[in-house]
Amino acid sequence: MRYASEFFADAFPGKKSAKRRADFIDALEKLQDALGELNDIGVHEELSAGLAQEKNGDGSRRKVRAKKAFAAGRLSGHEEARMQSAMAEAERAYRVFARVKPFWH
Repeated sequence: MRYASEFFADAFPGKKSAKRRADFIDALEKLQDALGELNDIGVHEELSAGLAQEKNGDGSRRKVRAKKAFAAGRLSGHEEARMQSAMAEAERAYRVFARVKPFWH
């Protein structure tokens, strides 16, 4: 949506449209960044869980090296600690975006 808004910007000329477009795109950028943070947290959680549950070719669990287990634990703890603030930021960004008037009206 952000990229489409930027692409079609010239189709809606005028100062009022330009101001609304800037506000709309700014709100979309913040929402996109916040959702990206949440996605990164989810991906990191999956990666750290995968490290802790590596399997051999026959399906049996592989012994995880201490360094990998430690790294997975640190990553998991770090992401868990930032989840609440990332979720709050995503909710805040969405509320701002929901109030922005579309520039094409």
